[in-house]
Amino acid sequence: MKIGDSVLIEHGRTPGTIFDVVFSAEEMRQWNLDEPGVMIKSAPFGLLFFPVSLFDDDPVIFVSRDET
Repeated sequence: MKIGDSVLIEHGRTPGTIFDVVFSAEEMRQWNLDEPGVMIKSAPFGLLFFPVSLFDDDPVIFVSRDET
């Protein structure tokens, strides 16, 4: 996943855009998080954190990448 990727969350029901990919210890510190994951911007929710631990139960589904 890359910043700007279009994705689906909530079992494919809700569109969103990857806002940030949080995997390093420094990035987790900056966001004040305890585990890695992705920040997703989605109209119904605003900005939300999707931790890696949820990916098996509710995967973040890649839709497209803006190549511009």
